[in-house]
This record gives sequence, structure tokens and C-alpha cells, in this order.
Amino acid sequence: IDAIALARVLHVDDVDQAAAIRAARAARDVGVPVTSDIDRLTDRTEELIDAVTIPIFAEHVPTRVTGLNDQEEALRRLRRPHHHLLIVTLGEQGAMALDGDRIHYVPAFHVTAIDTTGAGDVFRAGFIYALLREWPTEELLRFANGAAAVSCTRLGALGGIPALDEVEVLVQSGKV
Repeated sequence: IDAIALARVLHVDDVDQAAAIRAARAARDVGVPVTSDIDRLTDRTEELIDAVTIPIFAEHVPTRVTGLNDQEEALRRLRRPHHHLLIVTLGEQGAMALDGDRIHYVPAFHVTAIDTTGAGDVFRAGFIYALLREWPTEELLRFANGAAAVSCTRLGALGGIPALDEVEVLVQSGKV
């Protein structure tokens, strides 16, 4: 718990949900922002959503958890008082965020995809990078989308991890 209190951000996933929930609650209790990678549904998914402060969902999760067909409505339904942002990745369509009462939609960068393995993880890494720099929501999403797009132009999860300058070049290009 001491290490968690020293963190600037804690990122959890849904692999070991019991551990993720405990860690997220501990971080939240000491004011450390908690991002997540929630891409599957289990009997503890809603508990994990409640534990984090910035849930980041795979496209299918918000609508399946809420039973609503509209992503915006689903994010609004999932919002808790301690959620700073709620994010849903939309694959080739980009990403959406609920920030306060405002929805932000940022389209994906159009690239020739070779392999999408790891793109969600790279999106989250790009998001956390931008979050730590306190960028506005649309810039957070744009940078995270750029990171994921670059990763899709390569083979493999590890081989697809882009360098910072590669993401910056794509984002600054303005191509979507």
C-alpha cells in the first residue's frame, strides 16, 4: 500500500479482478488516480468499474453491462461520483470519453493495419502518458488513438509498441 500511495497513477486490468479491486480501492483512498483495462464481463466487472476512477472499456463492455445500445447513454449510466473520466475504445472508429457531462468523440487515425494485437494496451499506455501530462480530454484521446494506430502497422504485441516520436509524428500530421 505504501508503494501505491507514492504512485502518480495506478493501472489495473481485469485478469485478477480481486487483486485489481483491492489495489484500486487502496489507491483511490489515498487520492491516486486509477485507470483500467476492462475488456471482459464477469460477475465482478461492475465491482471493478466502481473501484477505479478512470475506467477504460473495450467497445462491447459498456453496452453489455448496462443493456443499453448507445455508448453515450451507457457511459452516463456507469458513471459514479468518483469517476473523473469514463473512456470507451471504439476500434477503427476511435474513442469516446465522458468528462463531466460532456461527451468527447475523437476519430481513429486511418492506417493500413497489419496486426491489431496489443492495440488496446498501447491505447491505454498512450492515454496514461497524456494523463500524466494533464492534457485536455480530446488531446488525451487523440494521442492514445495515435499510439494505437501506429501499433497496428506492425506485427505482434511487443513489436507493435511505438516510440514516442512515432506517435507524435502521426498525431501532429493531422491525418485521420
